[in-house]
Amino acid sequence: MTSRQVCIGASLLALHLANVATAADQEPFVRGNPRGAVQATNFSLGLVASDSDTKDSTSNGTFGLSGLATLPVGNIFGVSLGGTVSRTTARTSDVLFDVTSEQSSRPSCRFNNTDAVASVFARRPTLGRVSASYGKGKVSSSCGDESVFVSTGDDSLGTSFYRVGAEAYLWDFTLGAVHTSTELEDGPKLESDILSASWYPIDSVKLTLSGGDLYDQDTYSFDIEHQPEFMGNSLGVALGYSVVDREQKIGTINFSVVYHFGTKVELKTRDRHYR
Repeated sequence: MTSRQVCIGASLLALHLANVATAADQEPFVRGNPRGAVQATNFSLGLVASDSDTKDSTSNGTFGLSGLATLPVGNIFGVSLGGTVSRTTARTSDVLFDVTSEQSSRPSCRFNNTDAVASVFARRPTLGRVSASYGKGKVSSSCGDESVFVSTGDDSLGTSFYRVGAEAYLWDFTLGAVHTSTELEDGPKLESDILSASWYPIDSVKLTLSGGDLYDQDTYSFDIEHQPEFMGNSLGVALGYSVVDREQKIGTINFSVVYHFGTKVELKTRDRHYR
């Protein structure tokens, strides 16, 4: 799997959607318009958690809060604004070194993480979605004054990224491609390309398989998301597992619980009409 292949696939999806959008009738956007990119302004707030383990090395756990607002812009466009605040506890420290003694190690270390992202997208609910995003983040350590990040020389590290993606809706399936470029403060640029395939066996359950090249390392993941009808179609639960395939494999379990304000629709409808 190469970056060139992903970019070509995303470009074809984008061209297809653009041609359909141009040929479509120019009807005004109204609430409930089935052809609109976003049926109505909506908000969500959730708890996110993950646990990662690197073979014979660092393991860490993360817990935090995330929020997302999605708004319609005209008939075929939408924008979303999101943010996450979390704390990570590394049970052994390979990320930081002690400037007074590079041979020393710490049994555990904590990191505070903040991220914000803005996205703009075009969508036809019967066809698919193309998007572009930009985000910034910051990681700061709570491991003492003598611990620093290698690239910055202090206890904080800034990040920024841009992301382009495309999805195609095919009956109960969604095919997606995403390219992400991340820049570390005073550090290298990291590139990743991910392909995904999702299936809705029923409208309230989504199963997703994905794989790709994450920073020059093969990555695979499986996720299941469920939005129980007995919770009024307002609460969503997701569980996933991913593996970074390298000499020291990294396995990560992800879990989230999200509450959607105001919009009580099934999961498949939410994915294709609201977010």
